[in-house]
Amino acid sequence: MAKDKKLVQSGNCNGCGICVTVCPTNTKLSKAEDFDINTAKLAIHVTNGAAVVDYNTCIACGICSKNCPVGSLAMVQL
Repeated sequence: MAKDKKLVQSGNCNGCGICVTVCPTNTKLSKAEDFDINTAKLAIHVTNGAAVVDYNTCIACGICSKNCPVGSLAMVQL
């Protein structure tokens, strides 16, 4: 992840999963021959009805925050 940016999430995530599908890191991972949704280290995924960011995998591009229909995700400068 870029050291000068961080993805932050508010409490209003509705778990729609749009962020998961638009994430370029997730897209790249899902094209691998050995991709397994159950074991993949996705940059963002939905668990218990809310988006969860893996800060070790996220590249801080901000595409998920731009596509979030409820404004739950925001990219902030550190």
